[in-house]
Amino acid sequence: MQEKIWKILLIENNDRLHSVIEKAAQNIYITNKKLVVLHAKDAQTAKSLLQEHHDIAVTFIDIAMQSFSQELELIHYIRNDLANMLTRIILIASRSISMPAEEIIEKYDINDYKEYDEIDEHKLFNVIRTAIKQYSQFKELKESRDAIYKQMTTNEVTQLPNRMKLLERVDSIGNKSLILINIDDFSLLNDHKGFEYGDGVLRAFAQFLLDSYGEKMEVFHLQSDIFALLCFENEPHIVDRCIRDIKEQIQKHEFQLPSGEKIHLTASLGVVLNEDGNIIQKAEFALKEARLYGKNNASTYSEDLNIVRTIHANSLWSGRIREAFEKENVLTYYQPIYDLHKKEVAKYEALVRLKYNGKIYTPYHFLDAALYSGQIFEIFKLMFHNVCKAAQTNNKEFTINVSEYDIKDPDFSSFINTTIKECKIDPSRITFEVLEHTSISHDKNIQKLLNDLHNYGFKIAIDDFGAHCSNFAQINNLKIDCIKIDGTFIKHITTDTNCKIVTSTIIDFAHKKGLPVIAEYVSSKEIFDYVIEIGADYAQGYYIAEPKPELVESPFEEDNKDSQ
Repeated sequence: MQEKIWKILLIENNDRLHSVIEKAAQNIYITNKKLVVLHAKDAQTAKSLLQEHHDIAVTFIDIAMQSFSQELELIHYIRNDLANMLTRIILIASRSISMPAEEIIEKYDINDYKEYDEIDEHKLFNVIRTAIKQYSQFKELKESRDAIYKQMTTNEVTQLPNRMKLLERVDSIGNKSLILINIDDFSLLNDHKGFEYGDGVLRAFAQFLLDSYGEKMEVFHLQSDIFALLCFENEPHIVDRCIRDIKEQIQKHEFQLPSGEKIHLTASLGVVLNEDGNIIQKAEFALKEARLYGKNNASTYSEDLNIVRTIHANSLWSGRIREAFEKENVLTYYQPIYDLHKKEVAKYEALVRLKYNGKIYTPYHFLDAALYSGQIFEIFKLMFHNVCKAAQTNNKEFTINVSEYDIKDPDFSSFINTTIKECKIDPSRITFEVLEHTSISHDKNIQKLLNDLHNYGFKIAIDDFGAHCSNFAQINNLKIDCIKIDGTFIKHITTDTNCKIVTSTIIDFAHKKGLPVIAEYVSSKEIFDYVIEIGADYAQGYYIAEPKPELVESPFEEDNKDSQ
């Protein structure tokens, strides 16, 4: 229960002033609270009282007490060492002592200045009342600010400090170790059991971390199912041993929920050992690496992590792509697609290439970086525009790769319509080869856009059929004109029985659906002859012709058959 008193500290070596203020205080009540005066005759006693009492409302300091420098040192101690910005500091002095300069008052946050004759029983009430009113207002503001700060830096479910608080802590000087802990399959628990059940799991997990590691490490709850342990221990081998223990203890522990149910959990860990500078991001990289290998795994950050190398490569190639656009070095190459029935080039696939330092690079080197840096749609737009320009020079068909990232761009449809009209190209001469990084079989918006393209006159093909997300289910969801079998099956079709079976099955299925089939990666005569034998309709590959910046009209010539 809060005491109904106001504490006043008087620092003065004159007994008379102590007596005057003590006597006056007995008859003063401010907002129904009485005054209690704490007395100090020197700076050391004052410091002790200030350390013991954190709620002193008003501090009177006699600047004639000893030397003015000592009094300023005491004020500095209050404001800086104790970080007490609430107590109202009032200087008292005789008329012979000049008032401190404005810069001194500002620097030391001195709140008032009174002469001795203003400190009597009659005038003291107004002095103290004004100071206490200021103190109350500042105290309310601080409490309100502290409450907001606590809310901002505390996880609502577990009441542990959150990511914002962790950012503050890791900003301190010196090396630190950080362990990110991600509860495996938590989202499944949440979806299956409900959010209330999930919150119970999080609270039980938080209590386990506090009980097990709270004495040696700081515990944080960053988001949803990710917790963190922060350690300032300078012995990496100690933390490394602790990591192994954490995994084992989590796996062995029975987590008791509010309902009384007991469950077992596992977790993936991302670790940074004894490092400084951006350790949260490094720990996140390590956690992502651990997840690549399944549940209940741990990974420690190093520059050799696959994910770190990927990020570095993406950063490098992102800059190279921007430079290539500026220098018009994002190039369009064309590879013939050969009609195995008519024995002629039927169409060309447009393939992007990037020229850097005089060398030509395939998408293998830069496509992930283009996606990472948000330049993937810019590449598509350039390619589509160049395809339309190329189509103006002959009567062949053209195919162009399109990903779900391109299709999801809000400018996709308008760009296609504008470009095709400006170039005056029949849409039926252009086929979109759908590339999928993630399945679009359940994305109704993308399906609608592709079907709208088909209705407009464009053709749709499924690229890399049989691998990744391109599969039989797509045939039922999209209006398909053609299937292109994934090259991994074609490359080994003459030597691998499984590749033969898969390829034959796809061709048989497609023909029953009335769809022609393209076999890509045809790199030898043996493969070329075999895909004809099993019924492919088109062939594409380096045996026929490699991609060139110009349209190859005479396939199978030596100049067009570099090794793949």
